[in-house]
Amino acid sequence: MWVPPESVALFLERRHYLGATHRGRAWSDEFGVVVLALPTSRRLPCDGTWLELSRWCLVGVKNGGSQQWRRLVSALVEDDATVTTVVSYSDPSVGHTGSLYRACNWLWAPTWHRLRTPPTGNGRWKAGDVQAAKDRWVYPLRRDDRRASLLAVKDEALIRRGCPSYQEPRRWWAA
Repeated sequence: MWVPPESVALFLERRHYLGATHRGRAWSDEFGVVVLALPTSRRLPCDGTWLELSRWCLVGVKNGGSQQWRRLVSALVEDDATVTTVVSYSDPSVGHTGSLYRACNWLWAPTWHRLRTPPTGNGRWKAGDVQAAKDRWVYPLRRDDRRASLLAVKDEALIRRGCPSYQEPRRWWAA
């Protein structure tokens, strides 16, 4: 069920490697906690039509993640007719390979810096702390004609080399 993110902050602080977040909206059930918020990327819509999954913390029930995601998607589609897309990022450098996203039918949408490390590295949040490239995942809820162009790799050298890029599905699972 939907709850304020403050109500799951202690749970996330204790169990999630990134700790709590206080933005967006949270889903909490017997499988764990999910927090959705407006995307942080300046290249993605922040008008409420796209949401970013910023925390997903499961308690260890077998297949709990896919069961939780199915419930959350149903509630999101029913409660908010404006949301078309959920985006998330997994961090392979900490062992998050995206297997849960794949199990829940998310689509891989690589960013150019995932396909080729930028000459300056992947950015620094703190002095000396270089970030590892993340994998971007997308879950289409409804048709959104902007999605393919927003998620496409726009690096000409990568395109010429035939590197993978996001492909819009022929159908949408939730609506």
